[in-house]
Amino acid sequence: MTVREALSAMGRRWYVLLAVVMIFAGLAYLFYKDGGSYSTRTTVTFTLPSRSTLLPESGSTDISIIAFAGAIATSINQGKPVETFSDADAPYYGAGVRQGVMVSQRNGGNQWISSFPSATIDIQIVGRTHQWVLDRQQEALKQIIDVTAAQQAATVTPESDRITATIEPLSTEIQHVTPGRSEIILAGAAMAIAGLLTGCSAAVIVDRSIRSRRTRRALRRADAPSPVTRTGGRFA
Repeated sequence: MTVREALSAMGRRWYVLLAVVMIFAGLAYLFYKDGGSYSTRTTVTFTLPSRSTLLPESGSTDISIIAFAGAIATSINQGKPVETFSDADAPYYGAGVRQGVMVSQRNGGNQWISSFPSATIDIQIVGRTHQWVLDRQQEALKQIIDVTAAQQAATVTPESDRITATIEPLSTEIQHVTPGRSEIILAGAAMAIAGLLTGCSAAVIVDRSIRSRRTRRALRRADAPSPVTRTGGRFA
């Protein structure tokens, strides 16, 4: 089919092209309204008893405290491995997660090499609503505090010698992550191009199908025998 024939087909079946473009426009609007997520990366740091995380000798870099933090994270995850990314600072939503919770010991390495420089647990949460993220955050924090206390109580550690779990106040903030204007424009342009290409193809296919059906009908009519009429007792 030549370009001229394709343009003629689209001109005859313009309603097909319009319908497809309208469908794509509706999908683009739904994607835009459904875009964005709520995210937080809450941090819990483990230190020696009654030590501030700001002190250089807080114990957060002590090997034994780091191992304890790893045990807490493993207990909460029930021994299941945690996903690792090529960049330790990669956000959870950057992996395409729209709703989920990941509790992990802070890893300074990457997906091939693990490195735990401090006794810190990161709680990464991504959700569709602010309330859902807030609820999961509170549940995860309570679970960490409870497991921390339970494990030390099981070893009959005096309260004065127990490791302290400190929640970093600034890390509890929940952010609303949305695409930027340039990303929205690019996505809209991509949907428009996809809609036009699909609509043009659909219009050509529909036009070809209709014209082919009409051609077959015309051929059947041409091949059909002429009707026999009777005049005055004789066949004409």
